Amino acid sequence: MPQNKKFLAQKDKEDRQKKIIIISTIVILVIVFSLITYAVLESYVLKPKTVVIQLDSRTINAVEFEQRVRYQRFQLINQTYQLLEFVQSLGGTPDIFAYFEQQLMFAVTQLSQPLLVGQEVVQNLSDDLIIEVEAEKLGIQVEEDQITEEIETVFGYFPDGTAVPEDEPIPATPETTSQTEDSSNGVPEPTATPILQPTEYTLDLFEENYQNYMDVLKFDGIKEKTFRDMVGLYLLREELTNLVAEDLPETEEQVWISHILVEDEDTALEIAEKLAQGEEFAALAAEYSVDDINKDQGGDLGWFARGAMVLPFEEAAFVLEEGEISDPVQTDFGWHILQSLGKDQLLIDPATADERRNEAFTNWIIEKRLEYQVEVNEDWVSFVPEEPVLPQEVLDYIQFQSIGQPTLPTEVPQE
Repeated sequence: MPQNKKFLAQKDKEDRQKKIIIISTIVILVIVFSLITYAVLESYVLKPKTVVIQLDSRTINAVEFEQRVRYQRFQLINQTYQLLEFVQSLGGTPDIFAYFEQQLMFAVTQLSQPLLVGQEVVQNLSDDLIIEVEAEKLGIQVEEDQITEEIETVFGYFPDGTAVPEDEPIPATPETTSQTEDSSNGVPEPTATPILQPTEYTLDLFEENYQNYMDVLKFDGIKEKTFRDMVGLYLLREELTNLVAEDLPETEEQVWISHILVEDEDTALEIAEKLAQGEEFAALAAEYSVDDINKDQGGDLGWFARGAMVLPFEEAAFVLEEGEISDPVQTDFGWHILQSLGKDQLLIDPATADERRNEAFTNWIIEKRLEYQVEVNEDWVSFVPEEPVLPQEVLDYIQFQSIGQPTLPTEVPQE
């Protein structure tokens, strides 16, 4: 009988332990299930319904905002890799690294402070909503096939071949202007005829490269739709930029100047006297000028527009008529004597034209920000992701180089 009581007591103890284990397991499962359920609800129900940015009926929800932040971080990481690879291609010495250090540290700082990236994306998305509203007012639409075509262009794939010139056009340089100049506008006649050359970049190769890129984005939590939407917004922005900048002039007054640069006024006056006595400008430039870049070419600076030179030099250059020689002009570089070789209305160079187009659009969007009331959810900080991130070995490499480490790793980590 005592043994039976002992047995029953032991069995009762074991039963209680089993109940505790079962209850604990159920509680854990309930917690895990609740967490999973909440995560699913947050991803597929709560976030899509949470508005982060709104302009009238147009909204950006938390999922879209998070995607854009991820893509912004992805681009910063890509820029960092490209800079590091470029540093290595140049030899990777400490001096070369120091030249790019500021750009690298800017990217690292941005990535280490997620709210900085988030704030930039808030502004970009606010501008995107304004662009969409303005584009709709103007009847501007971007179709899916336009997005696809732009992506193909970005990847260097041209289904119908790439337009290339048979011969490069002759630029409007001082050497060619006097020989090939068109008397109506002072600009050489173009000599190139674009033709279509079959591309060696096949559709299969493009699709492979595109899919590889999509796989990289997916690994970092970025959807293909996010990428395509951003390409579409880029095209809308380009269309609006063209409209905003359509009244910008295509030509501007430019001058073709040679100069002699010396260190003191007395020397400049001596040269001016010799020029007055009929001595050749080019010969005096070769003899006296301290501008080693062009002294042996007669001091030729080529054509330039306003804003290209320091103000005293510019003012003297643009009052001269063709063939005239200036009095000595002082700048921070020394004393100059200028000779005008030409003055005309010439086409604005492409780089300057693009800069002015972008400036016009920037001014336009600043005005539109004041016109529209874009609403931003103050809780946007809750939806800023901290991924993707730079690998620790890349951060260590940048840190080592920034404090003057003499050696480089054998290779920059690749994505």
